[in-house]
Amino acid sequence: MQMIKVQKLSKFFDRLQVLKEIDLEVNKGEVYAIIGPSGSGKSTLLRCLIDLEKADRGDIYIEGKPLCINGCYHPEKDCRVIRSRMGMVFQHFNLFPHLSVKENLLLAPRLSKKQNKLQLEEKCAQLLHKVGLSDKINESIAKLSGGMKQRVAIARALMLNPDIMLFDEPTSALDPELTQEVLNVIRDLANEKMTMIIVTHEIGFAKEAANQIVFMDDGMIIASGTPQNILVDSGNCRIENFLAKVL
Repeated sequence: MQMIKVQKLSKFFDRLQVLKEIDLEVNKGEVYAIIGPSGSGKSTLLRCLIDLEKADRGDIYIEGKPLCINGCYHPEKDCRVIRSRMGMVFQHFNLFPHLSVKENLLLAPRLSKKQNKLQLEEKCAQLLHKVGLSDKINESIAKLSGGMKQRVAIARALMLNPDIMLFDEPTSALDPELTQEVLNVIRDLANEKMTMIIVTHEIGFAKEAANQIVFMDDGMIIASGTPQNILVDSGNCRIENFLAKVL
């Protein structure tokens, strides 16, 4: 089943074109890692997929439903339904520091009113166990390490039962020693066949966890393929020069 389809997607910030006719297809259960230099449009692409940025041209389909066609968007209520099938984890957590871990996880699903209080609290406990933070359920966010905060952010995104998870450089704000605990959680989701797109500079992780690697530069997808094809046998000087700098 095709979960994401992007055709000829373009995005401008004033006169600067940051996405240049992007084509991308992601099937159910696949993990795509997007790599490339800073400023290449990786994060903007993710933000367009979940409607945090509006595309100027091109089509976006999520689970077969059009989010936009040739840059024209459906009514907000329709877009909201499509967005609800996706979760996103950002670089800087975006948690509420004055709330506890549990309160951060319960806030959005309580507003959606799709489950009762007991069901939500049970799910909260299950997801915190999943990310290794059961003992922090009542802890203040302000008292957690960066790695713990990011794991809470992942659990919070999963509370809404997304079919697709988007990760925008989820370890870039972390010290190296905290990076692995977050990558382990994402790796577990990959093993469970969660459909994911991950923007990352962790090349070793991308090689291990992703089914497909996408290399972006200057707003374009330069190449895509298996980790072996892109990271080992690409034969592309631009990709090889990038990898030589980051590895």
